[in-house]
Amino acid sequence: MEDIKERSEEKVVDNTDYITAIKELKQNSVEKAKYDSLKAENKKLLDAIVNGQEANEAPQEEQIGTRLDYYKDYKKNEFKTDLEYWDNLVKLRKATIKETGKDPCVTGQFGAKTPSGEIIRPSYGEEEMVKSQFDTIEKMLEEADGNAEYFEELLKSGLNRN
Repeated sequence: MEDIKERSEEKVVDNTDYITAIKELKQNSVEKAKYDSLKAENKKLLDAIVNGQEANEAPQEEQIGTRLDYYKDYKKNEFKTDLEYWDNLVKLRKATIKETGKDPCVTGQFGAKTPSGEIIRPSYGEEEMVKSQFDTIEKMLEEADGNAEYFEELLKSGLNRN
């Protein structure tokens, strides 16, 4: 009888260590695409050093797709995290501004009219406020560096950051 008790006690597994380890791995991991991009960039720098060339590190402008690409994702609304949603929305806004020259997040930018036919104009300071809010969100996305949980904490801290 004691032999059976000893064997049953040996089979009990404590999963709390595994859960903690998985959380730590998620927090300290990087997306594969980002890793591959950094690896390729480091290879270019190393090749430049080996060949005695100067490594010209000019800041690259962020590659933005077409607004239709981001709009399709926006309409599907299948984002798993707030980070994915906001990243797509920021890129959709940038692509729209790049293609049309107008900010879709500012009232009246596309010639909207009231029922009486008057053109809707942005309210005083609206353009600056929208730009400021999106700048803050972009900084949060950059600071989170792909970590969805950290981004959510930044987002919870509010948009009243500088």
